[in-house]
Amino acid sequence: MIKSRERQKGFAIGCRSRKFERKGGMNLGIRSLLFGSRHSDRDAALAAFYSGDLARWNDIYRGGGDWRYTRKGGMNGGMRKVASLGAAKAVCAELARLCFTEGSELSCADKETEAFLKRTLDANGFYERFSDFLEKMFALGGGVVKVYWDGGVKLDFVTADCFVPTKWDSRGISGGAFGSAVCENGKDYILAETQELTSEGLVTENRLFRESGGELPLSELYPDMTEKSVIKGLTKPLFVYFRAGAGDLAKCAPLGSSVFAGAEDTLKSLDIVFDSLSREFVLGKKRIIVPSYAVRGEYDSKGELRRYFDVNDEVFEALSTSDTDDLKITDNTAQLRVSEHVDALGELLDLLCMQVGLSEGALSYKSGTIRTATEVISKNSRTYRTTGFYRKMISKGLSRVAENICLLGKMSGELSQGASETATIRFADGICEDEGTKIERAQKLFSNGLISRARAISEIYGISLDEARSMEKEDFNDER
Repeated sequence: MIKSRERQKGFAIGCRSRKFERKGGMNLGIRSLLFGSRHSDRDAALAAFYSGDLARWNDIYRGGGDWRYTRKGGMNGGMRKVASLGAAKAVCAELARLCFTEGSELSCADKETEAFLKRTLDANGFYERFSDFLEKMFALGGGVVKVYWDGGVKLDFVTADCFVPTKWDSRGISGGAFGSAVCENGKDYILAETQELTSEGLVTENRLFRESGGELPLSELYPDMTEKSVIKGLTKPLFVYFRAGAGDLAKCAPLGSSVFAGAEDTLKSLDIVFDSLSREFVLGKKRIIVPSYAVRGEYDSKGELRRYFDVNDEVFEALSTSDTDDLKITDNTAQLRVSEHVDALGELLDLLCMQVGLSEGALSYKSGTIRTATEVISKNSRTYRTTGFYRKMISKGLSRVAENICLLGKMSGELSQGASETATIRFADGICEDEGTKIERAQKLFSNGLISRARAISEIYGISLDEARSMEKEDFNDER
């Protein structure tokens, strides 16, 4: 056990300055300065990952992609912006909703710890902010929840582009750097905080960089901030890395990949079809062919003749012609292909669902936007299995976050030294199960002696436990 004096001595390293605000990730030059020349091959691989894959996923999530602009038609040429369906963001939002919905909560057998966790999480707006964090975590492949002290235990939700791992092994990431953008006197800086486990304990170091690159003395902006501190006795960092999917970066396996990393071609096809649908209404406007005599002309400010057909002209002129076809105005409007486009979008959305682990029909295109289904699923559905996989990862990570909160609570004296540091997450259902699955599960639990008959009745009929006991007494009284 760490002595109280030793804990308090290193406690200031968890503090956070109020002078800066996180705005974006660290540039590559600053990342390389953080690593130095210790692992040049690894640094090169990381630099390629952040400037390549991570930057591309972030761009796609925000509605971009290398297909976002295309060449205009016509003689003038140029580029135009392709209309985006926003499918990447919709997928990440749906996964976040399924995995962590309103009503999910951390619980602990120790009442003191549970009350402290509840106060801390509520004060940090955890349940509202964590859903947004999960959406970005699914998009960028990972994210970090960091615990620090600022007049109380605080939580920082760090996106993948603001975090760089500095130390890891087969068990996970044990060291990392966090970048925060700082604007002071019209100049931009990056404050980089590194946490790394050593034989001495948890070593935290704060360094200041120019946005354009190059390190500065920390005292130039933060004269009261400690450059380097050590908390002795700690065996884990005060941050937890959440990973969306297995990454393909061999030199840094703990980093994850975006859930849509293997579906970028499908996302591109969705935007192409959606853009075509949008332009169908532009190009499918009312078009008519009029006789040349019905076209008027006016000179513009440059002296050039501009011809047009006046739709408001109600005056009919007498013309000398024996061919009545010369007087006709012909409707040349093309037929809109809306149903074909909508069907294509539906097929592509089903393909996207398959690629990201959702069941067919989980996303659909209706009324000009993506809709999510209130899905009725069974244990064998793809959505059910995918949700279960991610929830296990989230549960493990949140248990570690709870441990870090309790650790800082003990260091500050807000939590007694003997209090438990273990907590579990109870997930509220974000998905519906069909009646057959509910009944089958309740029957198996009752048959194996894991729940009472009254509990099984309550689960099957969706009634309270007291009502189920009354039903049991009435229906099974003869068996006793």
